[in-house]
Amino acid sequence: MKMNRVNLKPFVMLRKDDGFTMIELLFSLMILMTTSLFVLQLFSIIHTQMRSIDKLHPKEWEVFTMQMKQEVRSSKVQDVMGNKLYLLSGEQLSSIEQYEDKVRRRVNGKGHEVILQNISEFQVEKDGSVIVLNITDKAGTTFSRRFHPFFRHVTKVDE
Repeated sequence: MKMNRVNLKPFVMLRKDDGFTMIELLFSLMILMTTSLFVLQLFSIIHTQMRSIDKLHPKEWEVFTMQMKQEVRSSKVQDVMGNKLYLLSGEQLSSIEQYEDKVRRRVNGKGHEVILQNISEFQVEKDGSVIVLNITDKAGTTFSRRFHPFFRHVTKVDE
């Protein structure tokens, strides 16, 4: 009787009955910790990005108020009509108004300069000669600022 001899060596190489070595365990633990570190950082970045999408950043508000302060103080005539702020300086008539989720500036009825974004409500009113801006961002936070012009005219601005 002739028996076929089967080579069992490759099969034996794949089977491992003696478990993991300490080096293998430490190496796999290092890979797990490195991966978890990157995943935590990624979740932190995503969470920060999602939170800041709807919120008005304080620096953005500060820059906006500085631009508005300069614009109001350099204008000769200030008027509020239909929730729009009109500023006349020289021959240039600037209007500040809400457009969708932005505050935009237009000069002589032309152009579209976005000066603030991610807002849900824009209100402008005149308290004597003082211009009051109330802005609510998409997260529901309300910002308010009063602007005092240098020049006080009672002349109304016509569109």
